[in-house]
Amino acid sequence: MSVGNVNFELENSFVGMGIRKVSQIVNYDDFTDGGSTTGTLTMTKQIPAGSFVLGSKVTVKDGFTGDTTATLKIGKSGDDDAYSGGTTHNIVSAASNLVKAAKAGTDLGPVAEGSAVDVVLTVTGASDFTSISAGRMLVEVFYLSTNVELTDSGRNKSDL
Repeated sequence: MSVGNVNFELENSFVGMGIRKVSQIVNYDDFTDGGSTTGTLTMTKQIPAGSFVLGSKVTVKDGFTGDTTATLKIGKSGDDDAYSGGTTHNIVSAASNLVKAAKAGTDLGPVAEGSAVDVVLTVTGASDFTSISAGRMLVEVFYLSTNVELTDSGRNKSDL
C-alpha cells in the first residue's frame, strides 16, 4: 500500500481529518533583509485551503549568531505570529521541540484557513538584521486537513 493511498484512506474514512504539516529547513541567509531589525522568508509550501492550523514547532540545529536576541515569529500576511501563538521562538541557541500553539484572534486555538495561505517567517534581532551571521533550523507548521493530499515533497528533519 502506498503512502498516498494510506493518507487517502485516513483522510476520507470515518476516522476523519488527517494531521499534516508544511516544513522547511531554513538557513539564516535564506531570509530577505527588511532594511532594519527584521528579515522575512515565505516558506515554499502553502497551507492548503480548508485547513485548521494547530501550531508550530522549531528545531534549531545551529543557533543564530551575530545577534544574541534573535527570535522567530511564524505567521501569514497580515498576522506575523498567527502560527506561533502570538509569541516568538528563541533561535539563538540550538534547541529541539520549540512548540507553540496557533492563535485565532486573541485566543489560542486552531486557525481556520478558507483559502491556500503562504507561511511567513520573521526573524527579529535587536540590531540590524545583517548582523546575524549564522544559523540553521527546521520549521514545521501542523494543521488538520479537510482535503486529500497525495503528495508530500521537500526536505525533512533527517536532512539537518
